[in-house]
Amino acid sequence: MQNNNKSKGFRSFVKEKGYYIVLLLCAAAVGTSGYFLLTADRTPAAPVATVQTEATTAPDAPTRRAADAVATQGVEPTEPTSPKRLVTVRPTGGECVNSFAADHLAYNVTTRDWRTHEGVDYRCEAGQTVTAAADGTVYTVYEDQSYGMTVVLQHANGYTTHYGNLSKDIPVSVGDSVKLGDVIGTVGDTACVETALEPHLHFAVYKNNAPVDPADFF
Repeated sequence: MQNNNKSKGFRSFVKEKGYYIVLLLCAAAVGTSGYFLLTADRTPAAPVATVQTEATTAPDAPTRRAADAVATQGVEPTEPTSPKRLVTVRPTGGECVNSFAADHLAYNVTTRDWRTHEGVDYRCEAGQTVTAAADGTVYTVYEDQSYGMTVVLQHANGYTTHYGNLSKDIPVSVGDSVKLGDVIGTVGDTACVETALEPHLHFAVYKNNAPVDPADFF
């Protein structure tokens, strides 16, 4: 009988206080969840491994620019060769009868049209000697379809000099070394696009295959 009374009393207590018990359990659950959340945020992150690298220089790599090294030694750097130092003498005498016109069109009295002229024409006597305008090597000897028998000399720094309208008797060959003033041919009449002119030498200068005005070199 006593146990029945206790059981009835407990059930009565739960029935009367059940709302508060559930509320208390919910509060306890919320509190527990908040605790774990707070403690999780405070957990320190795992350290990230860092690797320090040191700059290395190859054994053969220069430690400073060559120009800086020259300056510190008190030596003036060498100036690049001026294009005016290449050609020091005209390859033949006589006045210019046809000027340089590589960047514009000029009238050609032989072909009776307007075209570029990548050199200059110097009036000469037929058979007059033509000399090398600078030290160099004979690069080629050939018959150009426009300027006839032509000798091309190769020089330093990408320069070449071209001597056209020569006679077919050429005294030099490919590979020959020539000095300034050496005879490389004589004036002829082989330039088919300039036959209306008096005997003359067609002379041109090129820098890396680009025409430049020969007048700039004299």
